[in-house]
Amino acid sequence: MKKEMININANLLDEPSFTSFERDSERVEAVNFTLVQKYGKGKEYINCSAYGEKVEKARDFQKGDLIHVFGYFKVREKEGKKYRNFLVKSYNKIEKKEENEEE
Repeated sequence: MKKEMININANLLDEPSFTSFERDSERVEAVNFTLVQKYGKGKEYINCSAYGEKVEKARDFQKGDLIHVFGYFKVREKEGKKYRNFLVKSYNKIEKKEENEEE
């Protein structure tokens, strides 16, 4: 099954959470964070995860930053509940233009 790769621009809900785990007797670094997109009066929350060398970039992220992510959604089931997570292939912070910058 082919994964649908998508781009999302949204704000960081809170500070990223850093962790690591063992896979095939190798330590894998991970970062988890939640983005929020506002649609009129509604909001959509997107739980994101990045692994390996992609983790370092998130250390500079702060709550409220506008983040661009590229990747795909992965759905898994655990104890009868479905969990939807966005697996990040690439991402970066979108810098805001300076207020006094001439147009």
